[in-house]
Amino acid sequence: MKPIAPLAALLLATPAFAQSAPPVPPAPPMMKVYRHGPMFGSMTPEGRKILSEAMQAYNKADRQALRDARDAINAQVAAERLDVAALRRAMEAERRLVDAQHAKRQAALLAALQKVSVEDRRAFAQDATRGRAEVEARTAEWRKRAEDIRIRHQERPASPTPPAPPGTE
Repeated sequence: MKPIAPLAALLLATPAFAQSAPPVPPAPPMMKVYRHGPMFGSMTPEGRKILSEAMQAYNKADRQALRDARDAINAQVAAERLDVAALRRAMEAERRLVDAQHAKRQAALLAALQKVSVEDRRAFAQDATRGRAEVEARTAEWRKRAEDIRIRHQERPASPTPPAPPGTE
């Protein structure tokens, strides 16, 4: 009977071991998370909220207006006859729109920076500098990879011309 007791204990304990771990609770909502962490991750939550609201100054309507302006340029470029004056007007309209949107974003940022603490402003500047360095590093990496691919493609021997299908000679 002794060999059966450990086996019975093991069989009774197996369901306890087979239970799955409790589900992980969802993360609290926050700003977008990038490779290096949340946007403006060095700032206080209050400072991040103020800056996030300021960044909302560039909204879907602004993006759509810019898309429409660029579509107008493309329509002029693709026209049967190139109307240089109309293309110039479309390009100038797009430039005015871009300039106005840039001014709007800068005004919103200026207002937000006046509301946050000195520490948050310094953290924002530090995060922006770090973010720019990361983008520049990724861009350099992509350019190097593209250059490596281009060089490998040039070094590859040309593929032989496939034979013509029968009956087309």
